[in-house]
Amino acid sequence: MRPLVLYTLALAAAPAADKGLLVSVVLKSGETVEGTATAKSITFDGKPVLLKDVLSVHTADPASPHEASRIPMDLAAAAGTDRVARDAAIAELVEIGLPVLTPLLESYKDTALAEPKDAAYYRIFQRIITGTADSRDRQADLLRTANGGELRGELSGPDLTVGGKPVATADIRRLAVRRATIDRVLDVHALRHSNQIEYLDSGIGLTADSTFSSTARGFVRLSWKDDSWTSDPDGLKKPGGNYKSNLFEGYPFGALTARIGVQGQIWVVGSKASKSGLAPGRLYFAVHDNRHWQNNLGSYRATVRVTNAYDLGAPQ
Repeated sequence: MRPLVLYTLALAAAPAADKGLLVSVVLKSGETVEGTATAKSITFDGKPVLLKDVLSVHTADPASPHEASRIPMDLAAAAGTDRVARDAAIAELVEIGLPVLTPLLESYKDTALAEPKDAAYYRIFQRIITGTADSRDRQADLLRTANGGELRGELSGPDLTVGGKPVATADIRRLAVRRATIDRVLDVHALRHSNQIEYLDSGIGLTADSTFSSTARGFVRLSWKDDSWTSDPDGLKKPGGNYKSNLFEGYPFGALTARIGVQGQIWVVGSKASKSGLAPGRLYFAVHDNRHWQNNLGSYRATVRVTNAYDLGAPQ
């Protein structure tokens, strides 16, 4: 049995329902199946693990024909200059997960990477697997537990029935168990997580039943020493120096923003927010700015609570 590795996660409450655990399963075919699971446990490294104690399981079996057709195209798009195509490609690579690691590592060049120019591509690796869960055996599956554990080993069954549909263990790429509540503390950096560069991936998968609430604090500089371009999470209240508006594309400069999915509608999170009726999808955060992001400094710390959601990984 491979060693148990621990790292600090934000608190994860018990699953959302006691009568039957709601799970989301991404299959190797790319299909997603969501619903109540009839099984109470899975088998990992030959030992039973109760589903209620599972955050997520990520399998490392070789890429399926569907995945093998997508990975090279996504890696090319992720290295390209089309921002929409890049973000979509990275999201799909993260969704495929562990089978991406070897071709991704082989694509990296032994040159000095420049942040933030190459950062989004470079960080695909850590968005798939953290340093605390990585190992020499890239073929080992990953189990993340509700107590903060990360185990590398083998998912071996039993087969599941999810929402009345049979799901073979051999077909699973990722399984996540819905949590009643997920609490996270996120640091959103004005340069690294500028909306012009890359959104912070919260690692949270929202559902149509989710609610969202947050508070945020911090101070960012959007023009180094020019204090008229400093902001709290609510964004600039009046134009900064040499500008006629405090808004860019309808949102305040410097505001803490969020979106669901890589093409989701942006909303201002600001210093305090509460939201329901959300679209399903992965939750992302950024500091709002225009294309002159190179002189940004500072960060916001957001304390986030979501309900009826999936904990898919550490924020990256």
